[in-house]
Amino acid sequence: MRVANTADIPAIESLKADERTLLGLFKDIRKHAELSAYLPEACRLSLRWVRLLEGQPLRPRSLPGKGMIVVTDGSGQLIGSSPRGVQAGDIVMVPPGGLQGLVGGAPDGLSAISIQVEEFDESEARWDTPCLCAAPGREEGADEDSPDRVASPVDLLLEENEAHAREFAGSPLMQLLRSERALRDDVKRRMLGALQIWSNAFQKVLCARVVFESHPGAIAIAERHLADEVGHNRRLSRMHDPRSSPSWDRGIAAASSWFIERMGSTSTEERTVLVHFVIERCADILLTAAQQIFPDSDYFATHAEVDAEHVKLGYGLLKGLPGLDIAPLRGALTEGWQMMNLICQRISDIAAGEGGEATEMPTEMPVGCASPGELARDPRRELTAFLMASTAV
Repeated sequence: MRVANTADIPAIESLKADERTLLGLFKDIRKHAELSAYLPEACRLSLRWVRLLEGQPLRPRSLPGKGMIVVTDGSGQLIGSSPRGVQAGDIVMVPPGGLQGLVGGAPDGLSAISIQVEEFDESEARWDTPCLCAAPGREEGADEDSPDRVASPVDLLLEENEAHAREFAGSPLMQLLRSERALRDDVKRRMLGALQIWSNAFQKVLCARVVFESHPGAIAIAERHLADEVGHNRRLSRMHDPRSSPSWDRGIAAASSWFIERMGSTSTEERTVLVHFVIERCADILLTAAQQIFPDSDYFATHAEVDAEHVKLGYGLLKGLPGLDIAPLRGALTEGWQMMNLICQRISDIAAGEGGEATEMPTEMPVGCASPGELARDPRRELTAFLMASTAV
């Protein structure tokens, strides 16, 4: 791995030669010869913000393509194949297959932006599935500065979704995850227990979507999504002892039931918005941040990689549906985020030990009925039970 520093990048003082207005300290990364050569002209960038406390590690991982780490604040130590110290202003260039890992330094750790670079052939580029970090609303072939450029309804919806996502990033649960308090064993134990309740319920949401979906393209995506996610609640349960964790909470149960009911009562477009835009975007933010608290967990590492791809699945599906009515989709988007915020607020309360405790489900079930824990452990049985319930007279 090689390291460059922003001090070696020439500053730009104004946007045009005839302007005298200073921009402050403004630098174009491509003005640095080595960094410019490292970045391909045609590429997609996947961006993630990283915050590490003093001594907190971000484990080395193998990358399929190039990567970069831009240290924005503090200092730390690179770990992996080329260990060395880094500080604010350093830009670490990680080659394909290189190991990327960091440890926060004293006294305040570090903040950084992790960038994964995906290179592609411009002649084969598909602009109908843009990188989610790109500015939404740009139509193919349209002049960026043209006043006549019109954003598509899906891009406008994606932009609105990002506004909800930014608001969620400042929620109490996200603040807790970014605090030192989240590193306490009791907080982590309660957080895993609360997340388990939602993870079990999410399996029901995905099963319900498969049951009720009728659009051919949406069916294929729903089945693929279920295949990607099936059993992830069991993977989460391996991180803790489910017998010592609450298995039910009325707040999480009520909001989860709302999502399950919507899978059977709304349109394909609204189901897509709720699952791919709301739930998966929320999970992308939440579980990526939680990865810093549980750095050795394959559950959080997996979701940090796949949730953004699941958002793209929904984006691509909606782009291919003609005659979208944006009004009900905006309503579904707003209601969905409100319900996810209720779930996450309850997870935050449980993890922090505030606002009451979640409870255990009754251990005795009617004859012939599977317990919620059994359904969570066997999604195929869960799907069968759901089908029977949905078709019962």
